[in-house]
Amino acid sequence: MKRQNNPDRTALICAVDLLARQDHSEARLRQKLATRKYSQEDIDEAIAKLKKYNYLNDERACSNQFDLMYQSERYSVRQICAKLFNLGFEEQLINKCKPESCEEHEELTAVRLLQMKFKKPTDVKKMQQFLYTRGFDYSVITSAVDKFKIDVENDLVE
Repeated sequence: MKRQNNPDRTALICAVDLLARQDHSEARLRQKLATRKYSQEDIDEAIAKLKKYNYLNDERACSNQFDLMYQSERYSVRQICAKLFNLGFEEQLINKCKPESCEEHEELTAVRLLQMKFKKPTDVKKMQQFLYTRGFDYSVITSAVDKFKIDVENDLVE
């Protein structure tokens, strides 16, 4: 069913509808409202009300989205940070969400991605390139590729 633009729909109502579906950063919400042709004054007023009632909270939204991506074990921490930055979150806020030590998690994630992409070890450079494009550090890449090769060899022996 196609939605029709309602001229009586305020920026606040539109913003609440957007936030009901997904958390957004203030910058991203401003951008979405601007593309819907709301005036800057209406957007500012809507954002102020949303902040007042704590419907719009960049710190909470950034933390929730970081945790969601981190728990999914499909992204490196560097890739998560880039995605959040592209969603309009400030770098300082993103850095607050990062765990202090995440090398073990990064390696497990890298191995998991290799297992999903490659059923058996192929060219080492190809596997390294795959992980590099996903934002993993070189030390994590080399240890993950080695662990993946060992795991596959052990599975073949059993």
